[in-house]
Amino acid sequence: MATTTFIPTGVRPVLAVVDAPVTQAARIGHMVTFFFRTLAGIPLVLRRYPREFFRLLSDVTWGNGSIVVGGGTAAVVLLNGAAGGAVVAIEGYNALNLLGLGPATGLITALATVREIAPMMAALSFAIQAGCRFTAQLGAMRISEEIDALESLAIRPIPYLVTTRVLASALAVVPLFVVCLCLNFLVCQLVIFMVSGQASGTYLHYFGLMLAAQDMVFAVIKVAIFVAVMSTLQCYYGFYATGGPRGVGIAAGRAMRASITIMVSVNMLLTMAFWGIDAGGRLGG
Repeated sequence: MATTTFIPTGVRPVLAVVDAPVTQAARIGHMVTFFFRTLAGIPLVLRRYPREFFRLLSDVTWGNGSIVVGGGTAAVVLLNGAAGGAVVAIEGYNALNLLGLGPATGLITALATVREIAPMMAALSFAIQAGCRFTAQLGAMRISEEIDALESLAIRPIPYLVTTRVLASALAVVPLFVVCLCLNFLVCQLVIFMVSGQASGTYLHYFGLMLAAQDMVFAVIKVAIFVAVMSTLQCYYGFYATGGPRGVGIAAGRAMRASITIMVSVNMLLTMAFWGIDAGGRLGG
């Protein structure tokens, strides 16, 4: 006969408060373990699952050819890049023009867009378009016991299902981000010309003063890290989803919240690591 422990009603809230930090610490430890197991599966993926990797690479980038439902991330990333360039141009010019510095809008594009805005926009586009699909796919496989079936066939599910998706995402985002950044620059220059009527040479002069090849390299590294971390988190929530279709939906929401929070934190750490506290930009003196 099983024994049970009686907990007085007044003690239960206290125990819940005490157990909450322990539960969260255990969850974080589980996530970290999952992350390292995903990294450890890279050699196995390259050796045994290259076909699945390339299939996912095509699916992540292009999808079924549509823009929204079932589509890849290419169209979303490029559209967001163009829209971001227009917003930076309009708001940056209006703000600087109040100080008589409207022609110096190229400084904002060369600094803020390259270092912060473009990497975060590209990573968010990936998380929204591809990451949510990862959570839904793995969650559906979990509740239908397909992941258990893979284990019964001696197929390691984390390398086959998770590592392949993370690698495909991190690889696909690099060329997309470079094209997105170039499109952002062109749209920003075009909008500045339309709004202010100033010559393109003025914009390009200030733009060239602050743009550095090192910043471009760091931006590519940042967006690849963002996408890898966010894809891993979203795969984690889908891989361990419970509760049927409703549980998969809850897991997708939690994955998005966690991914955005972690991305902002990682962005702060990478910015400080790459450029330090001093951004290196000077308007005078």
